[in-house]
Amino acid sequence: MQTFARNISWLVMTLFAALLFYITAEYLTFKPDINFLLVKQDLIFDTVWRPTFYLHVISGMLIILIGPFQFLKNFRNKNLGLHRKLGKLYAYSVLGVAAPTGLIMAFYAEGGILSTVAFLIMSVLWFFTTIMAIVTVRKKKINEHKKWMYRSYALSFAAVTLRILVPVMSLTTGFSEDFVIISTAWLSWIINLIFVEVLIYFTFNKKVKLHQN
Repeated sequence: MQTFARNISWLVMTLFAALLFYITAEYLTFKPDINFLLVKQDLIFDTVWRPTFYLHVISGMLIILIGPFQFLKNFRNKNLGLHRKLGKLYAYSVLGVAAPTGLIMAFYAEGGILSTVAFLIMSVLWFFTTIMAIVTVRKKKINEHKKWMYRSYALSFAAVTLRILVPVMSLTTGFSEDFVIISTAWLSWIINLIFVEVLIYFTFNKKVKLHQN
């Protein structure tokens, strides 16, 4: 049952990641009047914001695409060399591009200071969890490495959760646009971290307790 639940979770995660990849790919046309850019017309030609935005988008697409394959046990076991290379690419993309650009973009976030703080915290946690994943794997603490990678990808996946929450809350609640923007800036990564901590508990911690008993 536990394996079935994990497989379903992986399938749902992969489908949503693929959908985000497809939607985000439109930005690679570099047109200034599509999707999210429609509400950023005052910044679209800003010399700081624009390159930061595209670096964030491109690195984010790569990260979202790599993640699901890293969690497939059979794929990992049969392609350990490729798993390591993809892991390095994931880590370099987060630490070198996506998280730093996320920090910068946080200061331009819709929703003002409350949204900015939410995205700043998320970016710092993104740095920390990814670094911890690197530290633990170098120490050959594989289970700890897996836990930190779950947390890191949960923060990567906030981009997907955000794009689900915004339309759902906008269409199903009577909250103002500002409230939806601010609350989803926080919920997009908090929900993911809560989910992944539950997953970690049932995947790792509970097994340890059963072995001890």
